[in-house]
Amino acid sequence: MKTLGWILVFLGVLLLLREFQPAFLDWLRPYAPYIKDAFWGVTLIAFGLYLTLRKAAKKVVLILYLLYLLLYLVV
Repeated sequence: MKTLGWILVFLGVLLLLREFQPAFLDWLRPYAPYIKDAFWGVTLIAFGLYLTLRKAAKKVVLILYLLYLLLYLVV
C-alpha cells in the first residue's frame, strides 16, 4: 500500500506541474497520440502477462503498467 501511495503522490505532482507549468512536459507532446491510441492493447497485454507469470514477474509487469498509466494520464 505504501508503494501505491507514493505512485499517487507522484501522479499528483505531475498533474499539478502539467497545470501550472505546461512547458514541463513539452518533450512528451509528439508521443501523446501514440500513448493514447495504444491504451487498450497495452492494457490487454499487461493483464495477460499478469495472469500467466509468476509472482516476481507479476510485480515487474505491474510496475511497468503503472508507469504507462502515468504517461497516459499526464500527456
